[in-house]
Amino acid sequence: MKRKKAIIFDMDGVVSDTQKFHAEVESLVLKDFGIIMTPQEITETYAGIADEKMFAEIFEKYGVSVDLVGDAVLKKWDLMGKTASGRITGIPYAVSLIQSLKKNGFKLAIASASRKSFINEVMEALSIADCFDTLVSTQEVQYGKPAPDIFLLAAERLGIQPEEAIVIEDGRSGMIGASAANMKSIGLVADLTVDYPATKLVLSLGDVTIDMIHRL
Repeated sequence: MKRKKAIIFDMDGVVSDTQKFHAEVESLVLKDFGIIMTPQEITETYAGIADEKMFAEIFEKYGVSVDLVGDAVLKKWDLMGKTASGRITGIPYAVSLIQSLKKNGFKLAIASASRKSFINEVMEALSIADCFDTLVSTQEVQYGKPAPDIFLLAAERLGIQPEEAIVIEDGRSGMIGASAANMKSIGLVADLTVDYPATKLVLSLGDVTIDMIHRL
């Protein structure tokens, strides 16, 4: 078992409390196309999945032309700018965990389905940009989560082997992607009795320790 050298964080719902903004806005956009889905339904099924893939799957399911996916994505990010501005907060213990990992010599990366501009906005809002060695957006890879591409690109930029990284995720798609990338994962979840495809489940980032990471 290789010693763990890096931690790759999902962002929305793991580092920043911004998954709710994605779901709120996506629910509004879908309503414009005659589709009713609650933010909770969207989060449960599509958290961490690239916008284009999510809208394409939903449009196909509800009989809306997939040619309109681009319009939906543009509407989403227009609304996201207005919805999230000045309201970005950190997930409990996220900033302190990131700072502790950095002090302990871990390389750190973000691997997010969000646009690079929004990732930068979150980093600035939480004053943690200096802690990360690389920020990777789904926009930079061919296939988003649950494909492993985004995690493999993060590992490449960090200069490590995939098995030397641990992924921290809250979405099933990201947990599946981490496993496909040959990485162990810590799932930040609300219920430990639910079956998630992560190596280890925690209810809080306050439960994540250096020792836990090295034992995975």
